[in-house]
Amino acid sequence: MDDTERMWMWLLATALDNPVATVMLAGAAVALVIVAYVAVFYVIPGLLIRAGVRKLESMTAPKDVEGRQVERTVGARVMGQRDIGLLASRGMAKPAEQSLNATVMRTTWGLRLSTVLFSGLAVAMAFNFDPADQMMSTLMPPLIAGMALLALAHVFSYELRYDRDVLISQSLIQFRRERAWKELVDLKDEGRGVYRLVFADGKKMRVQKYLVGMSDFLTLASRHIRGQASYA
Repeated sequence: MDDTERMWMWLLATALDNPVATVMLAGAAVALVIVAYVAVFYVIPGLLIRAGVRKLESMTAPKDVEGRQVERTVGARVMGQRDIGLLASRGMAKPAEQSLNATVMRTTWGLRLSTVLFSGLAVAMAFNFDPADQMMSTLMPPLIAGMALLALAHVFSYELRYDRDVLISQSLIQFRRERAWKELVDLKDEGRGVYRLVFADGKKMRVQKYLVGMSDFLTLASRHIRGQASYA
């Protein structure tokens, strides 16, 4: 009998003499293998993916002139709603259009292009989808096409206009909303490409996130919230 065989015989004898300890060690070994498997194939990749998502979001999110990003709402944090505007944020850094004494912010070319691409993909999938229900097959394509057209109309016509006293949000499918700057008390990121503005009376205004000149707007909004804006 060689050394290897003697070692195995000794291990077998020890296991038979200490069954409880053997079972505990075996259980610990199995648990260790399971934990290592979960960590390597699930936990670590998940952490890396989340870190990458946060990095991409931070890189593409609008920021004020001091580099501060808008805080997300509690709902957006709980639901994990994040915006990675790799395409939508393109063109955001350009200065907004000036019209008389007002600043006019419109959607970026990146947001418009991404809306066209997603709308076209949705319509193509709808017309190539063949559900078993004949009614669904008839209704779905025009319904999806209609929703896509509404999305395009909103994104291409949306504008956020502001001057010294008021800000106005409107589009072809959104009623005109006008509020006074001095009533603004809070600004949060709701996710899904939308900012939520809250005013002193509790009413809210939601505006598009990816607009040309957004950095200057966020800076001005922050000053109004802190009561540091000049009304002279």
